Amino acid sequence: MEQKTRRWILIGGALAATAVVGVAGAMLWSGSRTVVVADEPALAAETPAQIAHSFLTRAFSGPASAAVFTDAPDAATTALEATKAGMGTSAYQASVTTTAVPPQDATTTDLTAAVTWTMPGSAVLKYEVKLAMKRVDGAWKVHWDPTVIHPQLTQGATLTYRRALADGALLGRGGSPLDAASLPEGLHKTITGAVGDVRGVDGWEVGITAGGAFTKLDGKLAEGGEKITVTIDPARQAAAQAAVDALPQGAAIVAIEASSSEILAVAQNKAMQGTNPFVGRYAPGSTMKIVTAAAALNAGLVQSGTAVPCPAKATIGTRTITNAGFGHDSLPFHTAFALSCNTTFGSLGAKLDANALPDMAKRFGLGADWVIPGAETNTGKVPPATGDQQVENSFGQGNVMASPFGMALVAATVVSGKTPTPTLLRGKPSEANDVAAGPPAGVLGPVRAMMREVVTSGTAKQLAGIPGLAGKTGTAEVGGGSAHGWFVGYQGDVAFAVVVEKAGSSDSAMNATAAFLKG
Repeated sequence: MEQKTRRWILIGGALAATAVVGVAGAMLWSGSRTVVVADEPALAAETPAQIAHSFLTRAFSGPASAAVFTDAPDAATTALEATKAGMGTSAYQASVTTTAVPPQDATTTDLTAAVTWTMPGSAVLKYEVKLAMKRVDGAWKVHWDPTVIHPQLTQGATLTYRRALADGALLGRGGSPLDAASLPEGLHKTITGAVGDVRGVDGWEVGITAGGAFTKLDGKLAEGGEKITVTIDPARQAAAQAAVDALPQGAAIVAIEASSSEILAVAQNKAMQGTNPFVGRYAPGSTMKIVTAAAALNAGLVQSGTAVPCPAKATIGTRTITNAGFGHDSLPFHTAFALSCNTTFGSLGAKLDANALPDMAKRFGLGADWVIPGAETNTGKVPPATGDQQVENSFGQGNVMASPFGMALVAATVVSGKTPTPTLLRGKPSEANDVAAGPPAGVLGPVRAMMREVVTSGTAKQLAGIPGLAGKTGTAEVGGGSAHGWFVGYQGDVAFAVVVEKAGSSDSAMNATAAFLKG
């Protein structure tokens, strides 16, 4: 006689009674309503299908409780637990599809079950398994074999789900994933804003893991993804940041690899407010003499060894120009550059054509314009001028303006001798909007030698111990307040510009230069 269990089903407040055969304790789903089934203790199910159902419904919700329905509970528990871990948060469903009841005297029978795994992201894996049923001490059991989990599963193997990761990424200069903390916050935002989501869309894989090997059964490939290298050098960036952080005034450093025009470092300290090294524009002071010297050499006004006057004070046009407490009746032009003689350069500036300075400046990258993926930039401006304005522009006062980025390009051009193509993201070249050809080859040798002399015996001789360093100091007056301090230079293939706001002299900029290069 068929054994029955009486259940009470409570649905939305209505009470109804029904007689069913099966396993006690269940949650039924009807549309969007949950139906709670409360039952009295049930007697053990007896048919192979009922035993199989009990096993399947518990297989991965409670592997140990499912394993008791097999003829090898310990082995079954181990294998089920392993696949439960391997499939992670994937949801398992299985149902017996065989309906035939075996003869009462049968001791074995085979059943088929339909299996569905629903994985993260709603991906679905479907397949069928065979369940060999056998009587053990008069009760039906699932004959344990790993194939009841998946037809291809073997002893010791597990069914495994894993994400197929999209490999797009922002990479650091060395090829490792970019550490966002290694960049100034503002720069990281502009880079990520420019490139968008480079990672792509993850895919998925389901397979069999055995002995460390993974055999894919099904899956979906990752989509999209782009690897983009940021040219910032972590070590140089850290050194630049430490150098400016040591100063109480607003300060910034930009460094560029001269041979490639790749941007190596962009640092500013917290005292520099409302701007950044890419766009903040300052009077360049005597660092502008790099451009003026090139223009004067190119115009034939002087050669490197030409004797030039360097009076302590001179009236040029209507302007009275002074040096920083020194004067010489005559000295070679290269020495006037090394000592930063304002009166010499004011006199030469007055003799240049109105467009000579802006044209030469653009050939060094100052006043030129690029659209650089990942950064908004402004190199500065050098307007055409005549008379008093031209005199003041020649030594970096007047209406000449430059950003640290712009002056770093000037130094990089001195080294490379070619038009720079500043780059922050490899594979995403800059677009030139207003760019000139590189400077005349004939002026580069003398300018390089003069910048080296600045360090060995000129205004930057406190840096003479740094091997191969060449550069130019600058002090830029600011409306009667404390002057900004500059040092623009290069060492080997690394060109850079340092500016310190309201420093009063170039000493702080030179100290930051030393810290940066020794960092």
